[in-house]
Amino acid sequence: MRKARFDRRLSIAMMILFCCLGLVAARLVWLQVIKADRYSKLAAEQRDTVIDIAPRRGTVTDREGEILAISEDVTTVYATPYLVKSKSSTAGKIASVIGEDPAAVLEKLEADSGFVYIARKLDRVLAEKLKKMDLPGIGYLEESKRFYPMGPLCAQLMGMVDVDNKGQVGLELYYEELLGGTRGEITLERDAAGNPIPGSEHLKQQSADGVDLQLTLDKDIQACLMENLDAAVKRYSATAGTAIVMDCNTGDVLAMGSVPTFDPNTRNILDPASMRNRAVTDVYEPGSALKIVTAAGALEQGVVKPDTVIQVPSELQVADQRFKDAEEHPARTMTFSQVISQSSNIGTIQTALQMGPERMERYLERFGLGHLTGIDFPGEVAGIVPPTSEWTGTSAATIAIGQGISITPVQLACVAGTVANGGRKVCPHFLKAKIGDDGVKDMGLGGLGEEVLDEGTCEVLTPILEQVLGPEGTGTRAAVNYYRVAGKTGTAEKPRQGAAGYTGTYMATFVGFAPVDRPRLVCMVVLDEPSPIWGGHTAAPTFKPIMEFSLQHLKIAPSWAVPAPAAPPTPQGGGGHD
Repeated sequence: MRKARFDRRLSIAMMILFCCLGLVAARLVWLQVIKADRYSKLAAEQRDTVIDIAPRRGTVTDREGEILAISEDVTTVYATPYLVKSKSSTAGKIASVIGEDPAAVLEKLEADSGFVYIARKLDRVLAEKLKKMDLPGIGYLEESKRFYPMGPLCAQLMGMVDVDNKGQVGLELYYEELLGGTRGEITLERDAAGNPIPGSEHLKQQSADGVDLQLTLDKDIQACLMENLDAAVKRYSATAGTAIVMDCNTGDVLAMGSVPTFDPNTRNILDPASMRNRAVTDVYEPGSALKIVTAAGALEQGVVKPDTVIQVPSELQVADQRFKDAEEHPARTMTFSQVISQSSNIGTIQTALQMGPERMERYLERFGLGHLTGIDFPGEVAGIVPPTSEWTGTSAATIAIGQGISITPVQLACVAGTVANGGRKVCPHFLKAKIGDDGVKDMGLGGLGEEVLDEGTCEVLTPILEQVLGPEGTGTRAAVNYYRVAGKTGTAEKPRQGAAGYTGTYMATFVGFAPVDRPRLVCMVVLDEPSPIWGGHTAAPTFKPIMEFSLQHLKIAPSWAVPAPAAPPTPQGGGGHD
């Protein structure tokens, strides 16, 4: 009896033991087979650390090899907070070197984290001082920082990168794929205390450095443009100014800039308004500068010839609006050449009404107004050109003289460039070449596109635009010594934003090309709210030194051996000059 009870107890104990063993075995299967991948991943996450290998960002140069953007070596300081022994003392030592508030550094060291940044992209001299202190829990990463040797000179064009060296705006953003390269990764094992295990490094992905780029920009022309533009904004009390210099035969942008500007090396005092490349991202009503398009269409369609006589009244009623010239005058007789060179609104409107809305719209379309130029820059806008179906009774008149239509400065430069090169569409661009170990590879951007105007039309229109700079023209102050220049002035009242009507303030423009006998360069200047308001009195004299320097800098042969006529003084009162 007693033996039977013992055997029964033993059997129960054995059954319990086997059940326990079964449960342990099942648990082991669950952990090591079914959930093996999950727990292996958790273990790896605790043990392994993935470190990014930042590629070196490509260098950017101008057309002559002058550096516009380059990456310099810097050091990032980080901490493993739980390894820092005396946090208050360590914070004080770090703050004394990097120039920060000790309390701010202490707050980072007390973070509930295994990794915190103390100082991103610190100068290597300061980093070396910290390294010599041998502070427990403080580590260092070698990185690179973007530096712009020209400072504000090309700021709006180059743009900036963020703290991780990724393009944010400008050409840095547009060519991020080329300049940025490919980031690499290294896996590093750490022990229980968080210290790196020597020899545990494992390369997961190799980094690839960014490509070096050469731009079409010329730093000397850029410097001249920005210097004269800044002086003009101050001299004429303008709120802003924009200018462009471009090769009319290739579309190479040699210089482009706006004032006010900024210094991309000083990130803590940036004004978003100063970062805009207004030549590409802003639209405005060009005023009489758009008469180039009206004149081109009228001449090509045979509506007028240069010597066509036009009876110009003192004022003209079109639908419900009465138009006048900038300067009041009695009825007079003018040739079409004089209508353009003296910028008669009435004479231009009379010509446009003879063309009709359909033909007028056709030439706006041909010149690419209302469409992107395709320039390699982020944020380009197309402008606003209403279709004829939306035109009112006065639209043909207002658009003919550059009101009721909005374009970008670069579009206007391309309009002048088309006339200059004999009628071909201009394709503006900044990128010239990629620079690699195998040498310089021209990217083949830009050049000339489809035919916009007949070459004969350009040959007839160019002398008319040259007369704009003559003694009776509105652009006398743009005349350049020893070179023949053609161009057009423009003065346009600014429309109200988001409401009908105009503000009573003005935009002043001059756009021109030279030399007339063998056109090479186009330059345009637009000033926002200058005083006096007239393009011929503010934008034209700003155009002159920029064009003059550019022609001489590029060693373009003069047109003649006599200086240009002296410009008349700027009137102090009103004035009828465009």
